[in-house]
Amino acid sequence: MFNYILFDLDGTLLHFNHDEFAREYFTLLGAKLAHLVEPKRLISQLLLSTGEMVKNLDETKTNEQVFWTHFTENLQLPMATLLPVIEQFYSQDFDKVRRVTKRDMNVRKILDAVRSAGRGMVVATNPIFPMGAVKQRLEWAGVGDIPFRHITSYEKCHFCKPNIEYYQEILREIDCRPEECLMVGNDVEEDLAAAKIGIKTYLVTDNLINSKGLEPKADYISTLAELAANIDTLLEGK
Repeated sequence: MFNYILFDLDGTLLHFNHDEFAREYFTLLGAKLAHLVEPKRLISQLLLSTGEMVKNLDETKTNEQVFWTHFTENLQLPMATLLPVIEQFYSQDFDKVRRVTKRDMNVRKILDAVRSAGRGMVVATNPIFPMGAVKQRLEWAGVGDIPFRHITSYEKCHFCKPNIEYYQEILREIDCRPEECLMVGNDVEEDLAAAKIGIKTYLVTDNLINSKGLEPKADYISTLAELAANIDTLLEGK
């Protein structure tokens, strides 16, 4: 029986085309910081600094610390200059990205069923965004009111997907054994990596991501609608 269900966010709880989302996000962010740094340079460095977060395995540094150290050193701009503008971007401009996303009513059905069954839920999104941006995307998905036990973000986490340390950190946070958990996501590499430490996996195929052409090896594979139709049986362990 699963005591905790871990849900990926982008492409799982919230639906969108990842390329379209990235274009909208980068365009808005570039415009916001254009008075400080040329947009193409900004986006290039943002991607490089995000890559540093993904590679980092130093448990003494949060993803936020890794990102900002790399970002500010390479842009040669102080955090005191950049941070207030980026915080303003997330509070005032980021919501415009909502227009390239869509809700799926099956998501609400699934989460309500898990909640009714008394099981815990975790938002296991890749923690490369601040918490404010994660919570906004949960609102866009129509599940901002759900009492998740834990939500990963770059302020809290020290590791990223697909590193197994990311999943180990979640288990420590919720005090749960791997075999008591199910990871639900749409990314073959990032989400199915949970299986390496004994977490059962559920691959949702609606917005499937498989950039490396890996063979999908999950305990369960279906559309989100099929998961919604069978969630009660799944929670019963049948």
